[in-house]
Amino acid sequence: MPDVSKQKKAAGKLIEFDMVHHTADEVARRHHSNKTKQPLRFQGQGKILLTLSQSDGLSQKDLATRLNLSVQSTAEFVNKLVKKGLVTKEKSQTDRRKTVIRLTTLGEQTASTETAQVPEFLTPLTDTELDQLTTILTKINETLYHEIDEASPAQTGKFREVVADRLRDWFL
Repeated sequence: MPDVSKQKKAAGKLIEFDMVHHTADEVARRHHSNKTKQPLRFQGQGKILLTLSQSDGLSQKDLATRLNLSVQSTAEFVNKLVKKGLVTKEKSQTDRRKTVIRLTTLGEQTASTETAQVPEFLTPLTDTELDQLTTILTKINETLYHEIDEASPAQTGKFREVVADRLRDWFL
């Protein structure tokens, strides 16, 4: 059985990483020299581009559901992407109540560029450390998947599929 104090220390480091990573993203976003060329990778807009690159022509509601975002947040992100010329909005031909979101050519190029980039915070790690980190995170993720499965068995398969699709196109 692992030492509880070591588990607490590791948990603290995970929380610290989450907080520092979020803050670093915000600082980079605010201080990026070219506001129109800011990295979109892990922000809501980037997630929308990635999702559309996997399955173009989704409704705003479908995007919100897939990304676990509110419909309002999704609408804000989509409107910003429209202004940047990365997506278009059009009424559905089959259901005029729905708005369908599609990537533009520039949106496709941007999604492709963004998904090819590896986060800079991984560059100081050696190959051995990257292998260790991957093994550790895989073990943690499997434990979390198991918790999700126990709490909501119907959700797990779909959730794993969505995550696998995102990761396949994003980093693999």
